[in-house]
Amino acid sequence: MGNAPIPGSKEDTLVQDLHSVFIAVGILTAGLSMLIFAAGSRTFALQIPTRPLTGLAFGTLLFSLGGLYGLERGWPAHTLAWVAMIVYTVLVTVVVHLTGGPMSPTVALYLLLVVGAAFLLGQKGAVGVGLVSAIGYGVVLLLLYWGVIDLVPIWGLSIDATSLGGLLLVNWVTLCVPMMVTSMLAGAVTERLHRSNRELRESERLRQNLTDMLVHDLRNPITSLLGVLDLLGMMLGDHLTETQQQLLSNARHSGHMLITMVSEMLDVSKMEAGKLQLTLEPVHLPTLLQESAAAVAGLAQLEELTLRVEADPQIPAVMCDRQLIGRVVANLLSNAIKHTSEGGVITLRLERRPVEAVISVEDTGSGIPPEFLGRIFEKFTQAEKDARAHRGTGLGLTFCKMAVEAHGGRIWVESELGKGSTFSFALPA
Repeated sequence: MGNAPIPGSKEDTLVQDLHSVFIAVGILTAGLSMLIFAAGSRTFALQIPTRPLTGLAFGTLLFSLGGLYGLERGWPAHTLAWVAMIVYTVLVTVVVHLTGGPMSPTVALYLLLVVGAAFLLGQKGAVGVGLVSAIGYGVVLLLLYWGVIDLVPIWGLSIDATSLGGLLLVNWVTLCVPMMVTSMLAGAVTERLHRSNRELRESERLRQNLTDMLVHDLRNPITSLLGVLDLLGMMLGDHLTETQQQLLSNARHSGHMLITMVSEMLDVSKMEAGKLQLTLEPVHLPTLLQESAAAVAGLAQLEELTLRVEADPQIPAVMCDRQLIGRVVANLLSNAIKHTSEGGVITLRLERRPVEAVISVEDTGSGIPPEFLGRIFEKFTQAEKDARAHRGTGLGLTFCKMAVEAHGGRIWVESELGKGSTFSFALPA
């Protein structure tokens, strides 16, 4: 078995495209087989050799299945792509002859071949397959003109091909010119697409490397600093002035904010890569909401806000990841506190609906401008105008969205300027 291609590499992209081509050809072959049987029926009664065409369709299907097997076994994708395109070109040429030659409607398959070759092999490959197709079709027309093979009277018309030299030449030119132009244009477009795709993948790789660096290189020293600050607080707490204690508290708070930012970046990165595993368990949501509210009660009191929890304790448990959903609620509560002025009210509410449980965080803050509502959950989007709200990475709501959707739920926001916002998310019950 060959070595597996590196994910995101040019070889990996070719393998994926070739896999799609083999499947598409298999589906197309099945469809053409049904058309062959329909064409030979009494309804259409076209004079085509159904047995040879059925055999060709079966052979094409087997070849496509063999190609899929080769990809699974790790055969060289580039070589396999060239072999597939040449074999398909030969098969299409035979089909064109058996369905009427210059009168055949299947000549359009040549255009599909060059487009497929463009995606697999680039511009040079598309032009190469176009030339092979032009030569193959030209050979068929020459053999018809020389009388070596007979013209299949698909439409029931008896035509002497040996007397149609000029028309056959015109037929060949009218097919080959558009086919070669298509091959060059499709090849150029697909090469640009592949180049852009590689650049995007490289940018994503660099971003991922930067995230990994931030997570692994920043978390440990920040944790060490927090440990030192805690130790200083325990050792010197009674000997520090009120100003020094406030400075120490601010330093600890800033350190915890940094840890939160790093954790958000790590979690979002894991979710995007599909590596974050959910630990599902029955969770009593009213209890979870009370715990979340208690965790931020001190901050709400400091900001002179009223925090209320409305949750019926009789609501049954819901299967979810307790830690993740707890962090979602904590993020939404923290956002509400940051965006609500003194004297405001924040309401944490739980509703049980027939097929879902809905948790809402409602505030009486300044609201969100309408132009931000459509992208409030996107990465690095911050819609604050209040200077004190500019805290964080802009990943908190992105994390909330991805965590809720990982549970099969949904999240949304309703807001009105000057009246506040309500962030809600639903979990399947």
